[in-house]
Formats: sequence, C-alpha cells, structure tokens
Amino acid sequence: MILNPKLIRTQKSLFGAVILATALTPSWAHAQTDAQIAAITSAAKFDDVKAVKSLIEKGVSPNQKDPRGMPILMVAIQENSTKTVDYLINAKGIDLNQPNMTNETPLMFAALYGQMSEVKSLVDQKQVPVNRSGWTPLHYACTNGHLEISQFLLDKGAVVDAPSPNETTPLMMAIRAGNIQLVRLLLDRGADIRIRNQQGYSAIDVAELFNQEEIQKGLRTRWQKLYNEPYPGGPKS
Repeated sequence: MILNPKLIRTQKSLFGAVILATALTPSWAHAQTDAQIAAITSAAKFDDVKAVKSLIEKGVSPNQKDPRGMPILMVAIQENSTKTVDYLINAKGIDLNQPNMTNETPLMFAALYGQMSEVKSLVDQKQVPVNRSGWTPLHYACTNGHLEISQFLLDKGAVVDAPSPNETTPLMMAIRAGNIQLVRLLLDRGADIRIRNQQGYSAIDVAELFNQEEIQKGLRTRWQKLYNEPYPGGPKS
C-alpha cells in the first residue's frame, strides 16, 4: 500500500487542531454531575469560598446553576455569601449577566438584597449595564427601599421611569416599600407621577393601596401644584 504524503500531512494537521482545541477548552466546559452541582450549591450558600474555588478548579463551571435554575453567583448573593460573591465576580469565564429562570440577573439580586459593594463591583469594575428591558436593577433596589443603591444606579444612568413588563415604575416600588427619602430622590430625578401601570394604578393609587398615607398626601399636593387640579383618581370600574 502506497500512502499519499499530502493525505498524511492533512491528517496530521487535523489531529493537531483537535489537540489544540482540546487544550484550549476550559475544564468546566463539560457537563457537571449531580454531586458536583449539589456540592457547589451548598458551598455557595454557606460562603465556603475554598470549596467553591476547588470545585471550579476541578472542572465545575462558574456559570453552573443550582437545581432550581439559579446561577451559583446569584445563590451566593441571595445568601449574603460575600467572600464567594467576590471570588465568583472575578472568576475566569463567569457570565455576569446570566439570568435565572425568571430573567433576574446578579446585579438585580445585589440591588434587591442591599449589597452596595457588590453593586459597585459589578457596575464600576465589570461594566455590567444598569439598564435592561423589563424589570431593572433600579426596580429591585426600590423594592426594598435601598436609597444609597438607588442613588448610585441613577448616577450611573439608570432610567428613572423604566417600565416593568406590567408598566410598574421604580417610584411605585419605592412607595410600596414606604421609603419617603427614596420617593423624594426619584421625584427629584424626574419620576413622573402621571404614569399608570397596566392595572391603571398611578403612584398615588399605589400609596393608597399600601397604606402609605404620608406619601399619598405629599403626592396629591404635588399633583395639585404641577397640574393645577386635584388628582382625578385611580382606575374606574
């Protein structure tokens, strides 16, 4: 049998390419076992950063999701596992915009749980965008009344009247939380009290629904001053 020299060279080139591709493939770019998923989930919950680091070095992806579909980074944020969060934010190959099953992101979670240091790291150091379609980090900061985080996000360009899928605004969430200072901040940054959500409720109606009497009175007074008429009321049945 006579071997074709050109064919041999081609086969060697293809073989070399396969070897190179394999060498360049991250160790975590392979399916994880149930045991590995359980181990990294537990480590993230209990802020065992050494275990998290060890598992990733052994091949578990930093983008691994727990059995509920929650990225491990978001598990750590939810559990206030600060050492693990800081490690994962800087982990090679991490996707800092990876959403969970309900389209929430790490920045949204950090804003929701009041983790200012992590919010700053994600935005300032990792350039994670503060605006997105649907629910935004600002909505989530306002949900729990986090004034400092909300101000930071606004300073970074967050849209003050960003509409959620049901057209709820950050102002409505701040009113629900009952944080008067936060409500004032949003109004000072241009929040529009005329906006209504899909149920027809305005910010004033939300204040009434959640028994925020002081906020409701202030908003009614603001309406009168801005539009020279009393507030016309909420949805009509």
